[in-house]
Amino acid sequence: MEVLIARYGKRTGGPWYGEDFPRLTFERGANHYFPGLSSVTITSGNGAGRRYRVTISVPHYESRRVQILFLKDSPKVPRVTVDGPVESKHRFSSGELCMWYLDDSAENRWVFEDGLVALLGHVAIHLFREAWWRETGEWPGPEVSHSKIESVPVE
Repeated sequence: MEVLIARYGKRTGGPWYGEDFPRLTFERGANHYFPGLSSVTITSGNGAGRRYRVTISVPHYESRRVQILFLKDSPKVPRVTVDGPVESKHRFSSGELCMWYLDDSAENRWVFEDGLVALLGHVAIHLFREAWWRETGEWPGPEVSHSKIESVPVE
């Protein structure tokens, strides 16, 4: 038992992605559902944190290359950017996706404990809604006015 604690226990402090068990729990199943998913931990600089990259199929539209970054200073808040068209009524001025309202209940938004597969599912749905909105002018799903949201949320 002591060997397991030494090997899988908390190493030197820091965010969840620096610990094997929490990182593997968070990522469970993601490679199966999203082939080609890559990840890396960036240890220094402005972008220090955990980065995921994957191409996501958007039903009836073009696939999009997605990047998710969990910054070291807010390690449970995903920063999601994508390639392709940037016109959207649900993006922050930085270009990051605005997929839910943080004041919503946990049932109506993604929370860290939902894991990476659920987050990637939210991203796929959001990308479909954006593409549909660009094509039709209608947003197919719940939304909150951006006058209530001024910047990228932090926890």
